[in-house]
Amino acid sequence: MPSMRSTGTPLNMREGGSGASGVGNYLLHRAKPHLPPWLGVAGVGLAGVLGHERWAASPAAAVGLTLTSVAVSGGAYVIGKSASRQRRLHAAITTALGSTWLTAACLAGPAAGPIGDAYLMGGPALALSWNVRIFMRTSEGNPSSADGGLMEKIGLARAQIGRAKAEPNRVTAPVALDPGTQTNDDMAKALARIASALDLPTTAVRYRPDPDSARRGELVIVPEDMLADVAEWEEPSNPGGSIADPLVIGRYDDGAPLQLWLPGDPEAGRNSTHVLIAGGTGSGKGDAALNLQTEILSRHDVLLWLSDPKSFQDFRDLLPGYDWAVEGGTGTEVMVEAVQAVIPARTRWLGQHQYRQWVPEAAQEQSDPQHSCRPDGAACGCAGMPFLVAWFEEAANTLRALGDDAFTGIAQEARSAGVSLVVSLQRPSYDQMSTSTRASLPSVIALGCDERDEGFSLPERVIDAGAHPGAWGNRKPGYCYLVSPGIDEERYPAPGRTRRFTQRASLGMQALATWAVCHGATADPVTAGAATAVAGRAYTGRPRPDEPPAPTPARRGHPGPNAPSPLAMAAWPDDDEGDDGMEGGLLVDEEDRDIDPEAELPDAQPGDDAPIFGQETGRKPSPEEARQLLAQALDDFEADGQMIVGPKDFLDWCDDHQLTRSWVSKRLKEAAQDGRLEATNTTGRWRIVPALTAA
Repeated sequence: MPSMRSTGTPLNMREGGSGASGVGNYLLHRAKPHLPPWLGVAGVGLAGVLGHERWAASPAAAVGLTLTSVAVSGGAYVIGKSASRQRRLHAAITTALGSTWLTAACLAGPAAGPIGDAYLMGGPALALSWNVRIFMRTSEGNPSSADGGLMEKIGLARAQIGRAKAEPNRVTAPVALDPGTQTNDDMAKALARIASALDLPTTAVRYRPDPDSARRGELVIVPEDMLADVAEWEEPSNPGGSIADPLVIGRYDDGAPLQLWLPGDPEAGRNSTHVLIAGGTGSGKGDAALNLQTEILSRHDVLLWLSDPKSFQDFRDLLPGYDWAVEGGTGTEVMVEAVQAVIPARTRWLGQHQYRQWVPEAAQEQSDPQHSCRPDGAACGCAGMPFLVAWFEEAANTLRALGDDAFTGIAQEARSAGVSLVVSLQRPSYDQMSTSTRASLPSVIALGCDERDEGFSLPERVIDAGAHPGAWGNRKPGYCYLVSPGIDEERYPAPGRTRRFTQRASLGMQALATWAVCHGATADPVTAGAATAVAGRAYTGRPRPDEPPAPTPARRGHPGPNAPSPLAMAAWPDDDEGDDGMEGGLLVDEEDRDIDPEAELPDAQPGDDAPIFGQETGRKPSPEEARQLLAQALDDFEADGQMIVGPKDFLDWCDDHQLTRSWVSKRLKEAAQDGRLEATNTTGRWRIVPALTAA
């Protein structure tokens, strides 16, 4: 079979060969596209000669030829409706002139009067006009020939596509829309029709508008879905590196790493960022979170705080590596308050050490005189401050409990303090999250969702460029779009896929958590002090490798996040004093320990026969005693690690001491005036100020 080039022409025919026959074949091949107009002119002339011989004296033929001429001319204009305006007019004019000459030639004769001259002059002129048009369309220098009629099919007939650039599994072509009538918005709206014309999924076609032009951009087509093959998580991308290095969470559809940055970089002009992880049920949101968390925990200069109302269902293997982990409810309330408290403390420390934003050098001991807090300019030697990531999983629960603006202050102020906020929820709509908070989360990992929710996850310009997470739903877990500072904006509408975590990843995550305990950062005095001032004993900090982890106070029957495993507890020595409440193997209430079961019952006392119902029982505490009891109750809550309280937490206490809920509310306000409590963002909820720091 002869060798072929892009035009499908044999090489020997294009090059003409070496003999006269080769030259003839070449000329014939080049002339073929231009022959039809000339053949049409010759055919009309022959039809005029034959028609005159048959219909020269027929009035009926004159009427028929005239009507046929009008019908053919109008039909040509209607049939060319989908073509460009110039082509449509050219075809209609050519048909009208040809049919008019044919009618005149059939009735009067092809050589009568000016009819013959019109044929000899007009026929070649019309044929040449079509030759010029064909030449312009097939010229290699004309960009309009590159689309193969695609732009006409999608309703942008005047748009021009330039020479395409082919890469592995990617075709990129410049697009120039018709000036004055078409804009980049028209191209964005036509992407679905382009995908239909090419028989591709809608996510395979994207458009990158030129920021300096309203009618120019690049059309990107990815014909093959290279993300269909699942990639399982094996290990972090950069163990022991800095949190300032890129965090790799998967790959793009062209094989490039899917990565983002949390801290800013003043040299690169990149700002620190907060992250929103959004995706419907079954979209792979848990795996996306694990990819990002394992990257964070593998870095040596970062702390990770986690709130997870699902009791660490997905993150159990990573628990030892967190600096602080809480479940939902009160623990999350305390963490939100703690994050709000550490932000000004960290900002103050960074400012005192001449850091305009957090950089990796801030996490090291401050031995550089240029970053000293001493007034004499000598190196201060202060402990470094690790980066802090505050992660709120299933944040819809937190937002319902604390209000839709619970994270607004954090999101607006935390970036300058070296703190990144990560919020994960299914549907970041306006009725769950305030618009101020959403606007303060510049980075987003948008997984599959309902088509109606796309606008809540991604910026409008990214959706216009071809991003379409609603096309996946929960059918393609892990597929996502990543929008974040530091990423080329042309990557925003490019789909990626996170790595999958299977049961085989469990041992790797446990090893990573152990590495974080041994080699990860510990909280600096400023961050730990601010957190402890708010959370008290509820803030645990990351356990040290040479000590068994101290159990976090448990509430409502849930074990604390740092509770030792049963195997570890079995290895610890027994404590002879740990059997309080055990008598002969039976559980005994503390107040009943000294009762002798063999002793006689006491004699009847006066008042034993008084009616029980409808009478005051017991003795109501005096106001001073009640205040002392309330102070003791606050101490007990603090000792248990419950640092956020309200009247509802005192229901049983009120019953025990015969006090009303309204009385407790008044006493809580008095305690706030005394500095023992501080108001939170939630009405009726108070934060306990640790006793050592109370005003």
